[in-house]
Amino acid sequence: MNEKEIIKIVYVDDKIDLIISEYLDKLEESKYVFKYFETKFDSNRSNYKDLLNDDIVSKADVVIIDSKLFENGSVTQKFSGEEFKAMYNTIYPYSNVIVISKNDELEKYGTIKKYSKTKHNDSNDYYDTALKPLILENAEKIIQSRQILKALKKNISNYENDLIVDKIQNMMTGASSYRELTDEKIDELIRLIESELIKK
Repeated sequence: MNEKEIIKIVYVDDKIDLIISEYLDKLEESKYVFKYFETKFDSNRSNYKDLLNDDIVSKADVVIIDSKLFENGSVTQKFSGEEFKAMYNTIYPYSNVIVISKNDELEKYGTIKKYSKTKHNDSNDYYDTALKPLILENAEKIIQSRQILKALKKNISNYENDLIVDKIQNMMTGASSYRELTDEKIDELIRLIESELIKK
């Protein structure tokens, strides 16, 4: 019998939603072992750069983040969760971000609505329908990437003069750091993301 694959889920919010937290902590699926972590974002002390470099966040397989995280408190650089998703996926392409929000009309960005007592009957039923399928879809992509990496390692002799396998492994494990980007590359990345969001 094959061992279950471990999928690390990290929930990020400035005010931890206990309903989401409890749902993710109890999440089960026959194919995977979900390891759940959460981190409270202090908008008065931290910014998106701190979050990109956060050890737990950088090593996550799936990050679930609030859409308005960077618009609260005294954050000097106002970024939405959707913009953070684009930045995170550029730096950690083998991980995935799911953005959640209380607000409507963000579905075009792939954002899902938080559970609302006035609109939904049961929170577990709601997240089973709205959130769990996305987590499982992302988990499947992650497992496929891991299998490809294993295949690359088996053929390591073909890549002896190339660092590509190490690069991929570092990106999959979160070993590549946001600090590796120069200020010029960071500015270029921000401009690219802003222009792509304007197009949508």
